[in-house]
Amino acid sequence: MVTSRSAGASPGFGDELPAPPALSSVDAETAVELLFDRYQGRMLRVATVLVGDPAVAEDVVQDAFLAVHSSWERIRDKDEAVGYLHRSVVNGARSRLRRRSVVLRLARLRQHDQISAEDAALKAQLPGPLTAAIAALPRREREAVLLRHYLDLSEKETADALGLRPGSVKGYASRGLAKLRSVLEAPAENSREERQ
Repeated sequence: MVTSRSAGASPGFGDELPAPPALSSVDAETAVELLFDRYQGRMLRVATVLVGDPAVAEDVVQDAFLAVHSSWERIRDKDEAVGYLHRSVVNGARSRLRRRSVVLRLARLRQHDQISAEDAALKAQLPGPLTAAIAALPRREREAVLLRHYLDLSEKETADALGLRPGSVKGYASRGLAKLRSVLEAPAENSREERQ
């Protein structure tokens, strides 16, 4: 139901907002603003789960939007720019995780007898069981589960974002969900046995 409003009036209950313009019909600034308004929250949630740190996730997402903006003229199908954004977030998260693993390896080589204040603070922030279980999945399974079931992307969209075939996405997601199920159901079964 479309109702008429006077110009400049804010939408009220029952009024429909006009559809946003197609990304191919606007300039780079407007397109990135539209993408940011629509997808920033989703991208931030996925990046947070992938990297495990909200501050780093914000950097990953910001870098992804900057990449879309700087590459806008090279993106062939402007209305499919969200796929480019998904790939940028996943690749940015992978890059941060690679850097983190190098830092951790070097830190272990230089490990001292005493724990630093920073390490103690980080160890005090234990993730929830689901986040920990997702973080423990192999990289491909973790990414497939997050994009497929957390972002609710189709197999094709997930495959495009990860650079895989849809059949591979199905396999990775299936194995990842099975591992999550077994990890998360184990404590529930143990507590039932203890009560009996």
